[in-house]
This record gives sequence, structure tokens and C-alpha cells, in this order.
Amino acid sequence: MKRARKSAGLSSNNLRLSQVRESFQKQGVMKLLGGRIAKLGHGIVEITARNSPAFSQQDGFVHAGIMATLADNAAGYATLSTLPPGSRVLAVEFKLNFTRPAVGDMLRGRGRVRRLGRTLSVCEVEVEARQKGKWTSCAWGSETVYCIREKAT
Repeated sequence: MKRARKSAGLSSNNLRLSQVRESFQKQGVMKLLGGRIAKLGHGIVEITARNSPAFSQQDGFVHAGIMATLADNAAGYATLSTLPPGSRVLAVEFKLNFTRPAVGDMLRGRGRVRRLGRTLSVCEVEVEARQKGKWTSCAWGSETVYCIREKAT
């Protein structure tokens, strides 16, 4: 009896992670940035993108909008990874503190669910840049995500 429950849980988790991958493939903005899911687990997502001169602002640092996009997507997909198949997510509130200029060859947005409720999820987000093989935190914040669960028919 215990084994059946455990395998059913794995199946449910696989479906949840699969829905994250499918949704991610539909995102035009992630294609534009060359983003890819580097880590995916229950309530945690890391998205990486190779840095490009096209991502820079006037002083040569990564533009805040690029970092915010990575953070926002990481939070949304971290939440989606916890929801039943057929669910969707939508950002409600977003706060990102830029702690240092982002420079380097690779960017990483990380989202982690801190609190999951019936309709809202609160996530911690971070954006890092890799320079000379070392990851450095460049932005940190939080996001509230609206959980749109598929209605039972």
C-alpha cells in the first residue's frame, strides 16, 4: 500500500515538472534571451542565459529588464512546479533589489517558493552573473504569484 502511494506521488511530480518544461518552450521571451532551465525541482527553478552585448544598458552592464525577466520567469516556474497539471501562473507583485552591476558571460535567475497558498505563492528570487567562472549575486527580491488551478469538470 505504501509503495503504491509513493509511485503515484512520483508520477504526479513528473507531470508537474513536465508542465513546466512544456510551458517554458512556449515562451517567446525565453527564446529571445536564449534562456534554458538549468535546474528544476519541486518549488525551485534556475534559468540560465548566455550574456550578450544586446542585453547591455548604456554603461555596458546587463540591463535591469533582462535580470527582472529571468527572476520573474524563475518565480513563476518555481510556483508552477508545485501545482497540479493544467494549472497556470501569473505575477501579481514583484520587487527586485539590484545589489551590484551584472557583468560576465552567463546569467542565472533563481526562483524558490517560500509560501504556497491556495491562490497565491510567495517566492524568493535572485539573479547572478558568472565572471571568470565565479557566480556573483547581482539582484535579490520577492514575487507574489497568482495560482490559476484547472477547475475540475
